[in-house]
Amino acid sequence: MLKKPSGFLIFLSVLLGAWSQAPGQSKKVQELIYDDLQLIKKQFLALEEKLDRTTGEVQTLKEQLRDLQAQVKLLASEQAGIQGELRKITAQNQFFLEKLESLSQQLNKISEDLLVLKQSAPAVPVQEPVKKEAQDSKQAQDAKKPEISEKKPPVSAVPNISPQEVYNMAYADYLDGNFDLAIDGFRTYREHFSDSPLADNALYWIGECYFSQKKFDEAVNVFNDLIMNYPQGDKTAAAFLKKGLSLVDLGKKDEAISVFKLLVGKFPLENEAKIAQQKIKELTGK
Repeated sequence: MLKKPSGFLIFLSVLLGAWSQAPGQSKKVQELIYDDLQLIKKQFLALEEKLDRTTGEVQTLKEQLRDLQAQVKLLASEQAGIQGELRKITAQNQFFLEKLESLSQQLNKISEDLLVLKQSAPAVPVQEPVKKEAQDSKQAQDAKKPEISEKKPPVSAVPNISPQEVYNMAYADYLDGNFDLAIDGFRTYREHFSDSPLADNALYWIGECYFSQKKFDEAVNVFNDLIMNYPQGDKTAAAFLKKGLSLVDLGKKDEAISVFKLLVGKFPLENEAKIAQQKIKELTGK
């Protein structure tokens, strides 16, 4: 705050008193000088008051600046904490992904061991050759029975080979483009080895065969069967994707988008989900 110039005011008061006593000065001049002095005094007091206010405002601004600096430091500290939590969450996610991958590998190993055990035992009973007399008797008995419209193929129609060989032969037909043979082979595998860990895979490849033949209605039906009966199978995500693609080719855009969205929601970490997200963008234009 400015120091009041009290000496200056005293000097002006003395000068005013001197003029009041000096000879030859009119009363009018003295009044004008007095008025000017009073005006100057008022202006000075106003400036002094304004300076006081400005000083107070500057002090307030300094306090606000200190508060802002404290808030910035607090936000920086909180941001560092959030980044640390994010790094921790990322590390935990990576751990869970690695754990999931490890469990998946263990499950595959168990499936392979089970398949080996099945191969080491007679998987399918093979009918012994029957004598002609017994065969004629059986045919006569069958002739008396009412005919059934649908009959399963006899077990003897399956070659006396291991389940893995049946599966491999069907898969080889698929790779060679012999889709009808592949479908028959995978169906035979599912019929006689329905408990195999690869039963859902065989069903999936039947759908792939129909998809490759552009028989999209049949493909959708097969993929639906897989999704309903093997909701946690290792081919379920792929079945969702191929079902959606089949619906796109059938011109059922809305249904396809729904299937793709369901795939993303159920299997967000699978590669098929990324493809589904891209297809959703292509179909919706978003």
